Amino acid sequence: MVACAGQWADRLAVAYGLPLDPGMRDVFDFRAWFTTGARTIGPFTVTVAPACHPVEAYLIRLECGGRRLVYTGDTGPTEALPRLAAGADLLLCEATFRDADDNPPDLHLTGREAGEYAARAGVGRLVITHVPAWYDPADLAAEARGAFSGAMDLARPGATFAV
Repeated sequence: MVACAGQWADRLAVAYGLPLDPGMRDVFDFRAWFTTGARTIGPFTVTVAPACHPVEAYLIRLECGGRRLVYTGDTGPTEALPRLAAGADLLLCEATFRDADDNPPDLHLTGREAGEYAARAGVGRLVITHVPAWYDPADLAAEARGAFSGAMDLARPGATFAV
């Protein structure tokens, strides 16, 4: 169930120990989220699809000037990902799990799965995100590289990527 904008404003105020009025309403413009399809927001066409995750999460595609960026956030394997990422210039894709481990279902992707989705979608560049501190990022990158032969990077503080 999607919370309305007012509910999110109140949730964030509580999370940060602020009074509900004004909470964060004087800093942020809270709007109701849409859960499917595309909307125009400023110069961007924003398309979302539900992620596969026990907590509400979305895959997001931003398009502007013929360029396309897709961000997965938390997701387990889902066929929505290669559809949404088709032809993207940049895919920011989480890879929290290692392929050889016994991972819980429908929570996160492995490096191999991130690489496979990037290859299926024909993305220009894959950036692996959401690597936990207890894993060697090079291991997850190697898994992705086994499935994706295109340009690839690991997300790191301060990194920038042209779209």
